[in-house]
Amino acid sequence: MPILIRAGKCLPVTATEVSIKFKRPPHDAFGLGDQATSNGLQFRINPENRVTLTLVGKKPGVGWQPEPEELVFAEHPGADLRPYDRLIGAALNGERWLFAQQETVEAAWRVVDPVLGDVVPVLPYARGTWGPGEAARLLPPDGTWYDPTA
Repeated sequence: MPILIRAGKCLPVTATEVSIKFKRPPHDAFGLGDQATSNGLQFRINPENRVTLTLVGKKPGVGWQPEPEELVFAEHPGADLRPYDRLIGAALNGERWLFAQQETVEAAWRVVDPVLGDVVPVLPYARGTWGPGEAARLLPPDGTWYDPTA
């Protein structure tokens, strides 16, 4: 199962989410062929907390027309502090429980540093775009990048 992460600075949108697209069922009940949409599950933790389950069912009435339905569980806006507000507040108050100790950070770097030794070159891209065009080469032949604004 391929897992692709798109990350960068100055992308058009700041969103932290996981989108899972389920395989199509073995039988095409609606006869849609390639136009069929998939069921999916989406977890978003930034900018708002939300879980969305998308299922394609039969549209009410005569015939076999598909109808996607979404079941959304969302946190109400303003229910909690933003992560950086909480972090900066803890730093100003001298609360250390949100921060790793020096020994922990150094131990983590001992694990990560050997892996980072074989890095690929950084590719520049224009501010407000989805990154360099070379990112499309990471996708499988029939894959597309997910747009969190859609």
